[in-house]
Amino acid sequence: MKNKFIFGCFLVLILFIATPFSFAQSVKTIQSRGPMFITNLSFHQGVTRITYNVLPGEEDKVKNNKRASNISLICVSQFMGFQFSPYFALGLGVGFDYWTVKNAFVPIYADLRFNMTDRKIAPHAYINLGYGNRWDISSVPYKATTGNNNDYIIHAATSGVMGEIGLGVKANVGYSAAIVITASCKIQESALRSYEGPLLSQSMKPLLVDTYSSGMYLFAGLKIGVVF
Repeated sequence: MKNKFIFGCFLVLILFIATPFSFAQSVKTIQSRGPMFITNLSFHQGVTRITYNVLPGEEDKVKNNKRASNISLICVSQFMGFQFSPYFALGLGVGFDYWTVKNAFVPIYADLRFNMTDRKIAPHAYINLGYGNRWDISSVPYKATTGNNNDYIIHAATSGVMGEIGLGVKANVGYSAAIVITASCKIQESALRSYEGPLLSQSMKPLLVDTYSSGMYLFAGLKIGVVF
């Protein structure tokens, strides 16, 4: 099942990249000023680990409760802005970030973009900052099975500040059309919700997941964008 999912994502990625090239003509000039729209698709993997608090004398449990690195994100977003020169663009963005722990966020952010040269293929960088609104797909806690831990947790339990930076390349395939491929790092402020009470039956723990530990979730991945 996992291999089929990965293959499907890879196929979508290939189609996402290939479609603009099928319509591309020889590029004689490149738009240097005007409205800019970028539709993005990205995949990210968690690289930080958020821990939840433990009771005195149970500090060893922290090793088993670091549960962010196995979270993957599938993100789609839309940039709407203005290109002020061949080197600089500014706009707003909105997206939908699906977390594989059955939660999601709708980020809204300001987005600043740079081209390092005015050539058809140019190094490209961006930075954005905004707020990720949690989309409540599921509030059902799941079992944190790392190590000997049998507690229940909910990742990404609250909304919070978000930001992202990326560095890659922009390749023009038409007067105003281009492909942007970047390696990116994404951060989302949120909280891990857990149960931190005395030992109870496993059937009771999911009903008592109400303790919050705030933190920053950090992700790294690849973003593909189509400029039009």
